[in-house]
Amino acid sequence: MHGNSSSGVRRRRPEVTPQVLALLHRAQLGDRDAFAELYRTYHEPVTRYVTVRMRDRDAIPDLVQEAFASALAELSTALLDVRGWFIIQAAKACICHDWSRRRYTRAAYTVRDHAARDTAPQLVADPPARAGHITFVHAMAGLTAAERRAIQLRYIDGYPRDAAARLMDRSPEAVRCLERRALRRIRATFTTAAVTS
Repeated sequence: MHGNSSSGVRRRRPEVTPQVLALLHRAQLGDRDAFAELYRTYHEPVTRYVTVRMRDRDAIPDLVQEAFASALAELSTALLDVRGWFIIQAAKACICHDWSRRRYTRAAYTVRDHAARDTAPQLVADPPARAGHITFVHAMAGLTAAERRAIQLRYIDGYPRDAAARLMDRSPEAVRCLERRALRRIRATFTTAAVTS
């Protein structure tokens, strides 16, 4: 009987050219032109992978860019299977997107309920079931960038106010004011949705 190299299914070794490994090494040393060449080389397979994984076609370009941004930040961890490593970054981007989308949807109902508690009962009695994710997205789009960031950090990411204040480079009281203004605007959006339904 021959050794296991001649029996069974042999694992296929990744086909990586010396040129690609040289590009990777240069990129790891800070050569941005080398990383740009890696980007051009692997953009198509990464895009194919994300396209197969994602139902949300609008998210595909962003997730491809996220995969390469993550790769750039983690160049020191790159594998010799360079293509496989870029695909791993794409997989991580897709997983994070799915997780964030589910959390965002849950947060839509949390913020809606929080806003409704501060509203006069006659204005929010029996809010329609459809005043959920779509209305929340619409409400968030109507906020200023700072208000949206405050809601994101506090209600979606779950940061305490003092931590959110540090991330926003503002005082906790300033973040509290942003939250209040944002919640008033969100409440108005849900109230309008309830009245017009």
